Amino acid sequence: MKIKNFKCPSCGASLKIKKDQDMLSCPYCDSTVMVPKSSSPVKPSSPAPSQSPITTSYQLSEILDTQGIRRSCSRTIISTAVSLLLGLGVLVFFLTNSSDIREILRGPIAAITGGSSIPVVLEFGGEGMGAGYFQDPVQICVDPQGNIFVGEQETGRIQIFDEEGNYTGQWIYAESDEFYLYSMALSRSGLLYMVYDNELHIHEAAAGELVGSLRHPDGWGFDDVEVCDDGSIVAAWYCNRDDIIKFSPDGSVDFLLEEAISGQTGDSELDTDLTVDGSGNIFAYGTFNHSVFKFSPDGRFLNRFGSDGDRPGQFTSPSSFCIDPQGRLWVSDFGDLIVFDNNGTYIDTFNPGITLHDMVMISGFRLYGLTNDDTVVQLDLSGVMEGL
Repeated sequence: MKIKNFKCPSCGASLKIKKDQDMLSCPYCDSTVMVPKSSSPVKPSSPAPSQSPITTSYQLSEILDTQGIRRSCSRTIISTAVSLLLGLGVLVFFLTNSSDIREILRGPIAAITGGSSIPVVLEFGGEGMGAGYFQDPVQICVDPQGNIFVGEQETGRIQIFDEEGNYTGQWIYAESDEFYLYSMALSRSGLLYMVYDNELHIHEAAAGELVGSLRHPDGWGFDDVEVCDDGSIVAAWYCNRDDIIKFSPDGSVDFLLEEAISGQTGDSELDTDLTVDGSGNIFAYGTFNHSVFKFSPDGRFLNRFGSDGDRPGQFTSPSSFCIDPQGRLWVSDFGDLIVFDNNGTYIDTFNPGITLHDMVMISGFRLYGLTNDDTVVQLDLSGVMEGL
């Protein structure tokens, strides 16, 4: 009986086939192998000049051997990739379930950007219903003495903390989920201006007593509020128009700037966020126009800067704005802190390692903000200030 050697196309092992055998099973990998017709021991005829040569059994064996090596290499690559993925999964599981690692990750964060660090020097709160814990915190204010006021949406309460983050009291501004708290700002005289129920209400900050309200000539529709250093109040109003209205400290209307942003761009604006500097200049961010618009203390348009994009000086998804003691504008944008000078010139971008969805800055360049973990943090900006 005529016996020939033949390579298994799956594992590359050498097989023995019998004459006229059409199929066999590999004893090494249990693959069923079809025996090519060219493996029969028939001597090939010489090809005609115009025809391609017939592949010999020896040549076929070399081709199949190469195919086996390729399949073996492919198996090795796939096996290595699967092992790496499994190893990565084990590492992620360990990092996310280790109490020691979680404790390290919850500690102060210091992200290095351009050689400067922004550490978290204070953090308190967290999700919960008890005193000192938060349910959907949305607004934060800090008074000149360092007392911290945090407004919650779900509970309708204002919680108060001292400068060390110790809980000192609370009061209720509305029933749970009754109104959305759009904005709040604190005056130096201890009055808390709050936008909820689309109205602008005035509360005594420490005790929570409702002491008054401010009105737009066309009624409800307030969106944001800020208090200037001289006690005047600036508010954004959005009912069919994007107005900016300024009140004197006694509550009388100082000026009304109708269509403040859309009047400059020709494009509608339905969501305006405000902040003011120490001189009373007004910075208004138009969410639909993706830019900051600067107005003088008497309402004159001065400048427009910023745009939608991911280049330096552009915005991706800004969530909060504040002015530092030197008049620079800080923008919390998708985890970054973008800094402009008072005229709107881009200065730098820093990454503190956390996203702040509301923030306020007080003297000493102390930046307070609310995080996505329902905590209050204080960032130490002293390191980055030296380079600005």
